[in-house]
This record gives sequence, structure tokens and C-alpha cells, in this order.
Amino acid sequence: MEFSADNFMTSSGAQMMAEGVKRPACGIATDTRTLKKGELFFALQGPHFDGHAFCEQAIEKGAWGVVVSRTRVPEYQSTGVSPPWIFQVKDTLQALGDLAGWWRRQMPAQCVAITGSNGKTTTKEMAAQVLSERAEVLKNKGTENNHIGLPLTLSRLEKKHEVAILEMGMNAPGEIARLTQIAAPQVGIITNAAAAHLEKLHTVEEVAKAKAELFAAMDAQGTAVFNVEDPCIRPLGEKFPGKKISFGMRKEALIRFEHMEQEDLSGMELKFSIGKERLKARLCVAGLHNVMNALAAAGGAFALGLSPAEIEKGLENFKPLKMRFEQVQLGNGVRLVNDAYNANPLSMEAAFRTVGAGRRSGRFIAVLGDMKELGEQSQTLHAQVGQKGVEAGIDRFFLIGEFAPHFAQGILAAGLPQDNVRIFDQVDSLVAALEKEMKAGDVVLVKASRAMQLERIVDALKYKFGA
Repeated sequence: MEFSADNFMTSSGAQMMAEGVKRPACGIATDTRTLKKGELFFALQGPHFDGHAFCEQAIEKGAWGVVVSRTRVPEYQSTGVSPPWIFQVKDTLQALGDLAGWWRRQMPAQCVAITGSNGKTTTKEMAAQVLSERAEVLKNKGTENNHIGLPLTLSRLEKKHEVAILEMGMNAPGEIARLTQIAAPQVGIITNAAAAHLEKLHTVEEVAKAKAELFAAMDAQGTAVFNVEDPCIRPLGEKFPGKKISFGMRKEALIRFEHMEQEDLSGMELKFSIGKERLKARLCVAGLHNVMNALAAAGGAFALGLSPAEIEKGLENFKPLKMRFEQVQLGNGVRLVNDAYNANPLSMEAAFRTVGAGRRSGRFIAVLGDMKELGEQSQTLHAQVGQKGVEAGIDRFFLIGEFAPHFAQGILAAGLPQDNVRIFDQVDSLVAALEKEMKAGDVVLVKASRAMQLERIVDALKYKFGA
């Protein structure tokens, strides 16, 4: 990424407080720990940090300039340090997005934006793999899917990139609209809407409206790809004034599921159709939820003109990410399913169904932690998920977190004996008990919201038994 002071001021409305060296910036940064010489540093503010406190450090590390929202000009030592540009804006986060949006529009790449309560990261990775069969692809790294991460992703966009695939996350109304404004996507994909982020959105219908800001903010010349099975998303997708591609199991879906064969948790053979064209792909992931992710990814690739053969090959080459239904075979004959990256009620139930339907010689053990950001419905939803776990065939539950008693409430109400449900206050004590409980042939699912960091349990078991 390269831009001048004039480029930045024009795109963001920034005011220059101090003039720096007459050369362009070579990128952007929001963290002095990763800042590179010649980058423009944005002093972002949050509930637990204030980037203004690090402006001098950024300058010392060779920042081309700094962007502040206060009138105080950061000080710097002139010895060995080039004079930095100092810019003032009303909102540094807004300015970060404005600059990224300007840069995105200088590049020729087409953009695919993906959002949804579940499956958006897997869909992004699948779509990236499929599209890479033909094009040079840029995609988000890790969790770069918010108002900070998405601009950082776009700053890496170059002329060589033909497609940018951008995951968009949110937890409040208006956030997807802003991300869409920055990214200007030609294709938008919504995977689904579920009970997530209910602290601010309260109902699944409101979640769906917030996700559908993607379609509302897109150019009408673009293409909307949406889940025809989702009763909240479907009508919002059908309202899009431009081209529409639906995916699902209904006959009217353009990208339509036909058949799947899943013998174990290592993968499945998927048959689906695009219009009248029949396709078949062997996927290295299992579960109906991954069927829908694959159909969504196929829809995005089809919207950009990829052939059925390219879509088949790309899906077969896809490899799942760590902590997203990651398979770990322990040295003691136990298979771990590490799905600890995130969780909400819908993704919990999907994981239960998938593991429950897989072939195994032993028991199904679940290690579950809190599902965050469910607001006033937290207790009820945890109890419901506990009941769904019993219905899916879970034999033993190891529970941890604030809502563990509510998981247990639903589990016991579904008829599982008290002896099969254990609650723990600490990860160490849970791991110790689990080590004694596990036997060869068992399958152990580990799942919770990201904040619970249950990958610690997986790491401890791998250390103990080998993988």
C-alpha cells in the first residue's frame, strides 16, 4: 500500500498539524509492536487502550506519520528520526476505514464479502481455495474481520490480486453496513442468522437484519448469494435488486444439495448441482453445516464465473483451519474434535449432530464452555443446548464456565444420569478428570466461545498422550 499525504487528507478529511518528509507512506499500522518503518500509525481508542499514548513510540520506530484525534502534537527526538507527518481527524477509526476504502478502489480486484452467524470463516476459506484455482486471491488473516482488521487486510491489496475475499463480523447494528462501504464488494454472501450477539440485537430477526446490511449497502450491479433455507435471511436476500444466487436444499435453489455420504468424521462425499449441472466433490470436513458452507462458497465462485470443474477441484483441495472441527488423534486411541474457536446455539447443535452421526467404537464425550454474548436469554439457551446434546447421543459431559449449571439443567431434564455430568471451576481439574475418564475409541468434542480458551484442554491432552 502506498499513498501520499494528499491522498490521505482527501480520503479522510484529515487536517495536517505538522509536515513530514516528502515521500509516500508504505502502509498502515494500529499497533506499535508490529509497525514497520514508513507506515502511517493510527492512534485508535478503545475501552482498554488508547493509541495516543504510543504516538512517540511509533515515531521513534520510524513511522511515516501519526493520526490523532486530539490537538496535542506528539513529540519526537529529531536525532536519527525523519520528521513525521501529524494529522488530526475527528475519529481515527473512521479515518482508518476511509483510507482503506480509498485504496481498495484504486485496485482492480473484485471483492467477495461474507457474513453470517455461523460458517463465515469456513466459507471464506473454501471460497478462497476455489477461486485460487483461477485467480490470485487475498483473504483476511485470522480474525481480521472488523473495523480494524478489514482495513488492515485491504492495505495488503496489490495490483496482482484479482479477487479479495473478506469475512465481515459484527455484534451491533450498522457495523456490516460500514464494512461494506469500505470494501465495496461485487459479491455478498450471507451464510445464516442465528442466536448470537443477542446482548445488542436481542432477537434472531434483528441479527438477520444486521447481516443483511451487506446486501442493502452493496451496489445493485452486484450479486447477492444467500441461504434459501434460513427463514430470516431468505426474504432479505430476495429483496436485493441485482443478481441473486440462492443455495440450499430446496428445488428452487440455484446451488442445490443433492446427496452426501459420511462414514466418519474425516470427511464426506458431496453431490450438488448448479442449475442443471451436477457436481461431486470429496470434502475433508464432515457435517451438514459444512455442506451449507460448501454450497455458499460455490455460489460465490459461480458468481465470479468459475466453471463447475474449477469449483469441484477447489472444494476438494480445501483444508480446514485449526480449532474449527479440527481432528486430533491422541496416542491413547481417543479422537479429539477441537472446535474451540467459537460457539453459539446453532453451531453447538451442528457439532453435536455431526459427531453423533460419525462412526466410533467408544463413547461420545463433550467438553463444553460458555457461549458468550447471548444477553438475557443466556441461561435458557444454555439449558436448551444441554438438552440437544443428550438428544444427539452425548454420553458424558464435562462442563466449565459461568453457565455450566444451566447446561447441566437441560442435560438432566433430558434424562441423562447425574453421574454423567460434571462441572469444574478450573481447566486443570477438568483435564485431570478427563484424562482418567477417556478410553480408546471415545470421541471427545471440545467447544465453547473464543473467550473461554478451551484449546488449553486440547493442548494439555496432546502433551499428555501425544498426537
